[in-house]
Amino acid sequence: MNKIAVVFIHGLTGNNETWVHGNGNSLQKLLKTSDKRIENHCDFYEYNYYSKLIEFMDGIVAKYGSNLLSKIPFVPKKLSEKKNRKNKTIAHLASGLETELRVRFNDHSEIILIGHSLGGLVAKKLILKRIEDGNLNNVTGYISIATPHHGSLKALFTKFSKNKHAKELEPLNEQTMNLDTDWMKNNQSHPDSLYLIALDDEVVLPHCAIPAGINRSICYEINDEDHTSICKPEDMTKTNFIIIKNFILDKITSMLEHGFLLDEKSTKLTSYEKEVFVIKLILADVDEGLIDSSKNSFFRAEVACRLHRKEAKILEDIYDKIKFLYQQEYYRRRNGEITSSELVYKVHKEIKDNNDSALKMALKHFSFLEKIGMLHQLANKKESKVYWGENDIPETHYEV
Repeated sequence: MNKIAVVFIHGLTGNNETWVHGNGNSLQKLLKTSDKRIENHCDFYEYNYYSKLIEFMDGIVAKYGSNLLSKIPFVPKKLSEKKNRKNKTIAHLASGLETELRVRFNDHSEIILIGHSLGGLVAKKLILKRIEDGNLNNVTGYISIATPHHGSLKALFTKFSKNKHAKELEPLNEQTMNLDTDWMKNNQSHPDSLYLIALDDEVVLPHCAIPAGINRSICYEINDEDHTSICKPEDMTKTNFIIIKNFILDKITSMLEHGFLLDEKSTKLTSYEKEVFVIKLILADVDEGLIDSSKNSFFRAEVACRLHRKEAKILEDIYDKIKFLYQQEYYRRRNGEITSSELVYKVHKEIKDNNDSALKMALKHFSFLEKIGMLHQLANKKESKVYWGENDIPETHYEV
C-alpha cells in the first residue's frame, strides 16, 4: 500500500486529548487539512494505553468489586463489567504497540511514530527492539516531542504512588538510562528522526529532551512552548506544527519518488547494455547471471542514491569501504588465482557479509543489494579503477 501510517503515542496520564488544543484543533486535523498530499497519502492512528498516577481503584479492587456488583440485582451492567487495568512498563507498552503496528499497518509502505513525553520512550523502545531483531521494516520515521530521554525531575514528586511509569521517568533510572545508551550505540540504524524541545518545559527540562550522541541538526528548541502545549499546536502558523508537517511531507515525497523510479525499472535495465560497468563485465567474460544481477543492483543503487543525494558524506564513506573490499579481492584475480566471475561473486559476497557491520548505514532504501550496485557505480567511472579483467577496458569505451 502506497501510504504512510502516522501513529501518535501519548505520555504519562495522557489520552486522545493530548493532541487537542483548547480551541478544538487537533494535531491530526491540522495536518490533514494543511496539505492534500497528507490527506491522500497518510492514515492517522492513536495508540492509547492506560496511564494513571494512582491506579488503586482500577486494579484488583475494581475487578473483585465489579464481580460483587454483578451479583446484586438491578445494578447496571456497565458497572459490573469493569476491566482490571494497570500501568505497564515501557517495555510492555512497546510490545503492545508492536502488535498494533503489525495488525493495522503491516501493508503500509512506511510508519512514522510520534511520541509525546513517555510516548517517545515507548516508540524508542519499539525501534530498538526492531533494530535488535534486524527487522526495522516499514518504521521509517520517529518524532520525539518533549521526551524525557534523561528522565524528569517532576517524576521524583510522584514516588509516593509507586507508579511504574513515573518510576521509569525518574532521573538516573536504570531502565531509562539503558534505553538512552542503547539508542546512542545504534545511532547508525535509527529511522529518520526529529527531536522537539519545549524551552518553557518544567516537566522535562530542555537538556533532558535530547538523547546522548544525537546530531543537533535534527533537534529543534522551540520558544514559548511548555510540556503540554508543544504537542497541540494552536494553528498551522506555529513552529512546532510546521516542523512536523514538513517532516511528513518529506517522507511522502521520498515514498512517491521511490515508487516512480521503480516503475522505470524494465526500461532502465534494457538501456544499461551501453553502460561502462556492463561493458567491463562482458569483456571480462563474467557469467551472464552475474551480469544480470549486477545490472539489477546498479538500478537499485541509482534509485537509492538519488533519494539520498543530500547525504553525500555518508555515501562517500560507503563507496570508500566498498572500494577497499574490491581491492582486497582483486589482487587474487591479478595473480591468476581466481577467474573474473569468481572475483565478481566474491566481492558481492563480501559486501553482503559486511552489510550489517563495516557497511552499516542509517539511510533507508540501502540493503546489501543497493551496496552491490554502488560497487558497479564505481566501475562506471574511469577514475575509480574498478574492473574485472587483468587490465582496464580500452579508453574508447569510456568516451562512448
